[in-house]
Amino acid sequence: MLNLLCICHNGMGTSMLLKINVTNICNENGISATVEACAHGEAMSFLMNTDIVLTSPEIVEFLPATDAKIIATTNLMDKAEVTRLLVDAVKEHFPDEIA
Repeated sequence: MLNLLCICHNGMGTSMLLKINVTNICNENGISATVEACAHGEAMSFLMNTDIVLTSPEIVEFLPATDAKIIATTNLMDKAEVTRLLVDAVKEHFPDEIA
């Protein structure tokens, strides 16, 4: 099971909506995952146990070094784009986690 983390500036709006969309994307595409959401300032406490981070490009520069795969997109609410990026990343880096 993958651990996914959705990060936005404050951890209350965009990341929570993204978490809902990513959970649905995972269910629709047979990806076994748990999904969390947080603000970029809280990310350090999650990153050690995270496989994939979904966030915007401007937040990437604030993240500490991590082994997690980073998915950055300019439109976190574009479900089609997020689906494509996430499914591609899972297929490439975690192929055993997709049905």
